Amino acid sequence: MEHRLYCDSPYTTEWTADVVSIEQREGSVRVVLSETAFYPGGGGQPSDRGTIDGIPVDDVIEQDGHVVHVLGKAPANKTVSCIIDFDRRFDLMQQHSGQHLLSAVLFKLYQCKTSSLHMGMDELSIDVAMPDMPAQMLMTVEEEVNAYIYKDLPVVISVVTPEVASEMTLRKTPPKEGEVRIVEITSIDRSPCCGTHVRRTGEIGIIKIVKTEKRGAETRVYFKCGKRALKDYQFKQDIVTGLVHLYRMSEGDVLAKTEALAAQLRNTQKELTEIKDKMLRVEAKEISASATSKVIDRSYGDKSFADIGTLAKYLLESGEFVVILASVPDKRLLFAHSGKFDISCGKMLKENLVSFNGKGGGKDNWANGGFSTLEDMERFKAFLKDALAKKGIS
Repeated sequence: MEHRLYCDSPYTTEWTADVVSIEQREGSVRVVLSETAFYPGGGGQPSDRGTIDGIPVDDVIEQDGHVVHVLGKAPANKTVSCIIDFDRRFDLMQQHSGQHLLSAVLFKLYQCKTSSLHMGMDELSIDVAMPDMPAQMLMTVEEEVNAYIYKDLPVVISVVTPEVASEMTLRKTPPKEGEVRIVEITSIDRSPCCGTHVRRTGEIGIIKIVKTEKRGAETRVYFKCGKRALKDYQFKQDIVTGLVHLYRMSEGDVLAKTEALAAQLRNTQKELTEIKDKMLRVEAKEISASATSKVIDRSYGDKSFADIGTLAKYLLESGEFVVILASVPDKRLLFAHSGKFDISCGKMLKENLVSFNGKGGGKDNWANGGFSTLEDMERFKAFLKDALAKKGIS
């Protein structure tokens, strides 16, 4: 088996190695090296990226006991120069070490076990065996975990046999076969893990819990470590600063102001909805009173699909009509009738919409469809009017 530099030297960024094998597979080239610092992913941690003789490494996987580097083309040389994308690597080291520390503190304070880790390049979360985590609990955990960061504790890696591991006090159950790699954060955590980690807790920088989600008997805790936490803070600070300038007030007053404006907006929207409903009711009466046909056909450039739905409801309450109403902004059409006509709106749409590049359906007396273009919608309207005329409805 090749020498895996990442196991005992996660800070290695450049090295040379011999090409052991090259395989063409599934449209890519798979390369095995005599030694590698590329982590193949595992334990919830994504694989590394970088270059081999200048060729981008698209993926790194574990295959048949080897670390396999997936490239777009084969390297030309027998001995190759390798470079790790260390910004990505160190970010993942911060996140993974931060996860160990957070899980350890949750267990220490609340005997709360971590059941799974989800580590991506954008989000990081753990599922913990606790159905509810109040805000005060999260704050306590956050303060405790960052206190361990400030202590700058050593993170020690050791490799032991399964027999030795079984006698150790570990946060997770170790594997029963092969060498067991133990990651220990001095005085707080000891856990089997194959991932890459920082040397000391101070390198994690900071851990910030950003949100939680209830998931049955567990809670999913989303958090950010190190530079991710800094970027998150910068992003949110920009939002707060923008609101401060907009409202011309201090940061401490922004939340109350925003809540007051949101309440005011809800009241205004409610009033507008009531006014719009009254106007649509009046409009429906005017249309029905002046109608010279049982088919009411309209296209509206100033009404949403929700508006024409309300209008259709009042039109059908006011008389025996078939309505074909279209919302130009939404490119959606409503086809409905009062129930006294021998036509199935849903069936007509289902059988014919595809020919007009539309999608939709519905019930016998109420159906709707959406279109890619206004031209397709108008062509379908014409088709419906023609079909109704053939049935003697006009």
